[in-house]
Amino acid sequence: MWGLIVAILWFGCKSKTPSGIIDEEKMEAILFDVHIADGYISTIYVQDSARKVAAAYYKGIYKKFDTDSAAYNRSLNYYYQNPEKLQEMYKVISTRLDNQKAKLKQADSLLLKRRFKADSIKIIKTFKADSLAIRKKMKTDSSSKVKADAQIKKKKAQADSLLNTKKSGDLKPLAVAVQ
Repeated sequence: MWGLIVAILWFGCKSKTPSGIIDEEKMEAILFDVHIADGYISTIYVQDSARKVAAAYYKGIYKKFDTDSAAYNRSLNYYYQNPEKLQEMYKVISTRLDNQKAKLKQADSLLLKRRFKADSIKIIKTFKADSLAIRKKMKTDSSSKVKADAQIKKKKAQADSLLNTKKSGDLKPLAVAVQ
C-alpha cells in the first residue's frame, strides 16, 4: 500500500518536459553535435563560406536527430527558462567534450610518434650512407684514417643531436635538419 502511494507521488511530482520540446537526452546529443560543428565553423575565415558550411552542418544534425530548427529553437528556449535542467545537460556535454579532446590528443600523440620513428630511420640511413662514403674515400695511410674517423664521429654527433632534438619536441623539417 505504502509503495503504491510513494510511486504515485514520485511519478506525479516528477516534472516532465512539455509536448513539442525535445527530451533532455536527445537535446544533450544535439547540443554536443552543434558545439562540435561550431568549433569547426569557427576555423573558417571567410564569412560567406562559414555560413554555408554552418547551414549544411545544422541541417545534417537536425536530420540525424529527426527534428527541425523550429523544434530545436523552441526546446532551447524552454531549457534556457529551466537553467537547472540546462546546467545538468551541460555537465554531461562538457564531460563528453573533454573525453573527445583527450581521444584527439592521444591520436595526435600516436601520429607524432610514428613520424618521429620514420624520421629517425631516415636520419640513421643517411648517417650510415655518409659513413660508408667517407670510408670509401679513405686512403690506406693512418692520417687519412684519423681524419675519416673524426668526420664519422662528427656525423654521428649530428645525427644523435638531431634525434634528441626531435624527442624533446622541437620538430624541425627533416630536410633542413639532415643538411
